[in-house]
Amino acid sequence: MATEKYILVRQYSEHSRIEPDFIQSLFEYELVFPEERDDEMFIDENDINEIEKMFRLHRDLGLNYEGLGAVNEMLNRIHELQQEMEKLRKRLRLYE
Repeated sequence: MATEKYILVRQYSEHSRIEPDFIQSLFEYELVFPEERDDEMFIDENDINEIEKMFRLHRDLGLNYEGLGAVNEMLNRIHELQQEMEKLRKRLRLYE
């Protein structure tokens, strides 16, 4: 059974230098889902890569939160299609 690890948003923000307001906006736009305990907000450690990717897109390309959601969905779909294509290539090699 896998254990989930959560990181306090305040500590993550200090360490990563990503503003807590940015992370809060990701929560509000439902791009990342927090865990709330004892009036503190936590993020799943598996969401860290997503947060950092969205932060870079926001900072470097100036995307708003709606744009972040759209680009994130497209990137995830591209990744899924690449995995499916690789799987199909492997199956095709069996018949060559």
